Amino acid sequence: MAWTKKHTQLNDVLSDLVPNKSGINRFVLAAGLQPKFIDDSGNAIEVWNKVLIEADKRDKVDDLVKTVLDNYPENPFLKSALSSKEIDYSLSPDIDKVSKWNAVSAETLEVLTMGQSTLLPINFLSKGIIKSRSVAKVEMKIGTNRYNVGTGFLFKVKGIEDLFFITNFHVINRRSDIPKTRIIFDYEQDIYGNSLPSKSFEIEDGKVWYCSPVNQLDTTIFRVKDFDNSLNKYGYIELKEVEISDSEFVNIIQHPGGEMKQISLYHNIVTYRDERKIQYLTDTLKGSSGSPVFNSDWEVVALHHSGSEKKENELALPYGVKSRNEGISINKIIEFVRNNHIS
Repeated sequence: MAWTKKHTQLNDVLSDLVPNKSGINRFVLAAGLQPKFIDDSGNAIEVWNKVLIEADKRDKVDDLVKTVLDNYPENPFLKSALSSKEIDYSLSPDIDKVSKWNAVSAETLEVLTMGQSTLLPINFLSKGIIKSRSVAKVEMKIGTNRYNVGTGFLFKVKGIEDLFFITNFHVINRRSDIPKTRIIFDYEQDIYGNSLPSKSFEIEDGKVWYCSPVNQLDTTIFRVKDFDNSLNKYGYIELKEVEISDSEFVNIIQHPGGEMKQISLYHNIVTYRDERKIQYLTDTLKGSSGSPVFNSDWEVVALHHSGSEKKENELALPYGVKSRNEGISINKIIEFVRNNHIS
C-alpha cells in the first residue's frame, strides 16, 4: 500500500470518531472485511491504521468510509475522503511544540457540567449571523486537484480605517503563494439547507503583509482585492482589547475541513489564558485554523490556531468534549497591527 497524506488524515478522523477499540469491529464487518486478518493490539489509532491497510489491500477503503458515514452523515472529512479532490486540512501546529498546555482543572469541569447558566438573550443569534458574514474560507491550490484549506475573517482595528483580512501564519506565509490562494465568502447553507452562491476574492500583493511565526502569534494579515466594492456586503469585525476569565464560554465560526461554514456552540469553555494565548475546550475540526474565537457578547477574544486530543494523564472530560484547543490572544494581535501598520 502506498500510504498517502489522505490515508493519514482519514486515520486521524476515524480514531477521533470511534476512539474505543471495542467500537471498531462493527465497521470492519459492515465494510466486508474479516477481523481475523486485522491485529487489534495497540490503541485505537493503531488499530484503525491496520484496518485501513487491510481495507486498501482489499480495495475497500471507500466501503469502510461509507459504513462510518452512515453513523456520521454530516462529517466533512468522511465526505471529502470519498472525493477525488484532495484536501490538506492537517494545518494546525502541535500545541506541545509551540506552547505549554495547561491542564483542565476540576473547577472548570464543574462549570462545564452545568455548574453555570448557559442562558442567553435571543438576539445572541442575530448578532452571530452578522458577525459570521465576515468569516471566509481560505483555499490554496498546491497541485492538480490538491488544496490546503483554512479559515479567516475581515477586520478593522479601532483608530485605523484600513480593512484587513487575517488568518494563521501556518495557513499562508509566503508571498509566492498569493496567486494560488483564494478567499471565499458565503460558502455556506441558507435556512433551507441550500447552498448560497459563494464569491471568491484574490489577495492583494501590496505593502500590507504582516506575518508573525507559529511560535509567536501565528498570524498573517493582508488586504483582499476589491475592484467593485463587493466586500462591503460582508462587513467586518471590529477588534478591540478584551478581558476574558477562566470558565467563560467561547464560540468559533469556522470552515472545518474546507467545508461549508459552521459554528461551534456547545461545551466551549476557557481553561487558561495569559498575555499570548487562550486555551479552551471546544469542538474545532481540522481546517478551522484562522477562525475567530468569540465570547458571549460576540467580541473576538482570540485567533484559533491549534487543537489536539487530551493526553492520558489529563482529567476525564464529559462525553463528546474535545480538549487541547488554543488561540492567540486578540489583544496581542491588535498590538501587532498597530506596531506594523502605517496608514
